[in-house]
Amino acid sequence: MKPFQRLSVYLLLNVLVSAITTLLVLVVWTYTHPGSKIQASAPENSTPSAPETTLTATMPVILTPENTPTPTEIENVEEYEIQRDDTLGEIASRYGLSVEEIMQVNGLNDPDSISAGMVIYIPVTPEIPPTNTPAPTATAALALDTTPDKQAGAAGVVINSVIGVGDLTQERVFISRTGPGELNMAGWQLRDEHGNAFAFPQLQLFEGGAINVWTTSGSASVVDLYWGLQSSIWQAGETVTLIDAQGAMRATYQIP
Repeated sequence: MKPFQRLSVYLLLNVLVSAITTLLVLVVWTYTHPGSKIQASAPENSTPSAPETTLTATMPVILTPENTPTPTEIENVEEYEIQRDDTLGEIASRYGLSVEEIMQVNGLNDPDSISAGMVIYIPVTPEIPPTNTPAPTATAALALDTTPDKQAGAAGVVINSVIGVGDLTQERVFISRTGPGELNMAGWQLRDEHGNAFAFPQLQLFEGGAINVWTTSGSASVVDLYWGLQSSIWQAGETVTLIDAQGAMRATYQIP
C-alpha cells in the first residue's frame, strides 16, 4: 500500500471516530439532562417572535351627565347689584334675611368680599313687602296720613348707619325694622341737629324690612326714599334723630 493510501485510510478512520465520539457525547448529554433541548439556530434573516404578554389595564372612570354631581338649584331669587358702600349686613336686613343665607346662595366665604357693581342673588322670602304696597313719593311735601299705627307701641325701628357722609350722590341714612308686625311710618320725621327734617310719606315697613333715606333726588321705591336736597347734609359727630307721628323720639344715631 502506497503512503498516500495509508494517509487516506487514517484520515477516514479519524473522521469516523470523531463522528462516533460526537454522537456518544450527544446521547450521554441527552440522558443526563432530560429537561434540556438542543435547538437549531434561527436563520440570520428571521425575526424572533415576541413573547406573549398579558396586559391588565384599569379603565378610568368617565363622568357623564348622569353621574356628574350638580349644585343645588336655587329657585325664587332676584338679582341685586352691589352699590358703593353696601354691606351684606345692610342688604340682608333690607330683605329680611341673614348674612349667612345670602352667603350660602352666592357661594361666598367672606362677607367682606363684595364690591360695587357685583351682582348677587337674593332668595325671595315671605318677609319681602308685597308688590301691591303703595310706593312712596320722593318729596317731603306730600300729604301725610297722620293716623297712629295700631301696632306702633310694639313696633321698633333702628338707625343702622349713615353711609357716604359728605358725598351727595352716596349719602343716605339706613334704617331697619325690629320687632313683630307692620309699622306705618307716615308722619314720621328724620331730623338733624340744625332743624332740618325729612317727612316720611305713606309707608308700611314690614318685619325684617329696611329703608334708605337718600339726601339727593331720585325715584322713590319701597326700599329707597329721596330727600331732594342739592348738597350733603350729614357731618361726622352729628346725631341723627327719628321722630314718630306723635312727636316721640324712636331712634337716634351718632355719626362716627
